[in-house]
Amino acid sequence: MNSLFPVYGAPAHEDAIEAKAFVDWHRVCSSKVQDDHGFQCLPLERGCAISLPDAPGPTLNRIFGVSTVEELEEAFTWMSTKAGTKFLQLNIESASDEVRHWIDARGLDEQGPAWAKLVRSSELDLAPPPNEMTCRKVRSTERELFGAIICSGFGLSEALIPVWASIVGKDDWSCFFALDGDRPIGTGAMYSSENTVWLGGGTVLPAFRDRGAHKALISARLDEGKARGASAFVVEAKISPPSTASVSYENLKKLGFQHVYSRSNFVF
Repeated sequence: MNSLFPVYGAPAHEDAIEAKAFVDWHRVCSSKVQDDHGFQCLPLERGCAISLPDAPGPTLNRIFGVSTVEELEEAFTWMSTKAGTKFLQLNIESASDEVRHWIDARGLDEQGPAWAKLVRSSELDLAPPPNEMTCRKVRSTERELFGAIICSGFGLSEALIPVWASIVGKDDWSCFFALDGDRPIGTGAMYSSENTVWLGGGTVLPAFRDRGAHKALISARLDEGKARGASAFVVEAKISPPSTASVSYENLKKLGFQHVYSRSNFVF
């Protein structure tokens, strides 16, 4: 459960770069996109609460990176006014007794698979496995295509294309396509801040999976982060039951990421 990076002294610190990414993502969305989809964000000390009711599931409807009852109360009160199903993501193993009692008092139930928090040092000398898939950066004129592939890959409504397209070409963001020949068939994004990189938006169109595109997208972002002087990489992946393989999780492990803790999803 120990982090690779001494600068991160507690699990909430590993959530901080992820929270920065989501706060910035909300910031770079136009006011029209925010209004059209009810996209809202509440920054917290090391975490945030994010609400996008049009996107089902916890990714864009959750509280995370909180460690005190005071922060939980603030975020929960704010989040409770939002539409749709909401989630609190928390490493329950490291939570204080006060936080555990708060969750019990609110009657929050754990739901769905936990999320693994994985980290990797840029100093790790690990050659990527052979891979014929290639990647390139997304051009500013391709932002709608980037959003469309993400929505298709994650099974989201096409109405959300502008939300994902908003990060293309923005400061501190780098977006990538995985290619089948010249055709973009997968996506990956990264956000950089203070020598740390957060990876997100990694998906591949169903017809092109199991051909190495996901691993290629991870490698492309590792290379980009190292070129930017990053010392640490942080990412999340769902943890599948033992009888079911988690391709994303296993690919990250193969490329040097270490599982440092897990976050449970509490629904409300």
